[in-house]
Amino acid sequence: MRKIYLLLLFACLLLFGAGKLLAQPMTLYFLKGIPQTQDLNPARPGLEKGFYISLPLLSKLDFSLNTNNWSYNDLIHKGTGIMADSLVWDFKKYLSALDKNNFVMEAAALTLMEFGWKKKSTYFGFSWSEREFAEPFFTKSLANILYYGNVPYLGSTYQSGYFGVGAQHYREFAFTYSRDLDEKLTFGLTGKLLFGMGAISTSGMNIIAGMPIDGNQINLGATGKTYVSAPVNLHVYNSQGIHLLSQNYFDASSYFSNFGNPGFSADLGFTNKINKRLTLSVSLIDLGFIRWKTDLSAFTENGHFVYRGINLNSVSKTTDVHGLLTALKDSLTAAFLPDSTASSFTTMLPVKLYAAVEYKIGDDFSLGGVGRIRMYNNLLHAALTASANARLSDAISLSASYSMVESTYDNLGLAASVRFGNFQFYAVTDNVVSFFQPSNARNLNLRVGFNLFFPEEGQPKGVYNGKETRSHRSHSH
Repeated sequence: MRKIYLLLLFACLLLFGAGKLLAQPMTLYFLKGIPQTQDLNPARPGLEKGFYISLPLLSKLDFSLNTNNWSYNDLIHKGTGIMADSLVWDFKKYLSALDKNNFVMEAAALTLMEFGWKKKSTYFGFSWSEREFAEPFFTKSLANILYYGNVPYLGSTYQSGYFGVGAQHYREFAFTYSRDLDEKLTFGLTGKLLFGMGAISTSGMNIIAGMPIDGNQINLGATGKTYVSAPVNLHVYNSQGIHLLSQNYFDASSYFSNFGNPGFSADLGFTNKINKRLTLSVSLIDLGFIRWKTDLSAFTENGHFVYRGINLNSVSKTTDVHGLLTALKDSLTAAFLPDSTASSFTTMLPVKLYAAVEYKIGDDFSLGGVGRIRMYNNLLHAALTASANARLSDAISLSASYSMVESTYDNLGLAASVRFGNFQFYAVTDNVVSFFQPSNARNLNLRVGFNLFFPEEGQPKGVYNGKETRSHRSHSH
């Protein structure tokens, strides 16, 4: 009886059967004196009066990468003993770190233009950003069969559970309005016009395999559908129906000027000052969709074939490994034909729900707590952050935080903003340690940005965001 390994099979299924294929730092929420707090709650624009504009073409840059509870170091790390000077693959350790359902979430955004102004109780703002995110997701059951092979499942039917990927690149034009309804309650709303550049979305991807007791073959079936909107050509080029994706007509100017995939999303927020010290707030961010209509391809996976495996024990220097892999690829691609009736499809954005409380200790110090639930791919991802926030001087504000993100509890964050006259630089992360130990990081994010402030005519120089600064207060006494 042969032990059949499925690592190459799974890789080929993803590459040839399915086609080739955003989270803000929560420490930002209570950072004092920057307008970008409106990104987490449009009722918190961070500007009391006057006008600001972010540095054109580099207004702000966001990057985030997180998993549910595993890191690069779980899979690849330094060996021990005679392997102490080498990197080793440790798939067994990686399996022990996985949950039942797993994901990798990567997101990045570049804001090219942003400005806003507040007059009395009303605030208006605008921004133009390029955004992208990708989230592959998979089950532990799928990872188990890659490592242990089919032996544990002999005489039974194996099911991988749902796996796949969601990825989008889109342009966002955001229009923000907020208003102080009275001394306690503030309302904020952001409407966002979206234009999709490219996307891939999977639905119902699942592998089902019958495992005969003798273990000499696998009766493999796969179901699901993959939708693609991207400037690629789909070719079916032989009698077996083998298909190939190629990018032979990609044109950068056409890609970035594509306005054929429209969408819309909205942010909604409220803040309520319970008393002079306690403030509650809640917001719903990125509730929206994109309708993809251009450069469409679709792949239906509803095929079946018998896989008799690759006997790794018989592989030698004279073995035609390339021929074995080619035969496997041809079998896969023949079984899972592309659907030539591709039509428009809709994707949702990862929606975030924030709830926060802030307690002021004095004019310049506060303690805050904020919880976030992110919803995407029918999964909920939770995070909780506690922070201490201070305005150390007229020019410097700091926030220090501790976060629990998914199943990780080692996230120490830091945020800082520094002003030089009208110019402001700020940086925020929820996990400072991750930049020093990236191979162990499960949650990594960073935001940096630049602002220019223009106070209202007649506004005293000693007023910082509409409030008396320390120097102004001391001079007034």
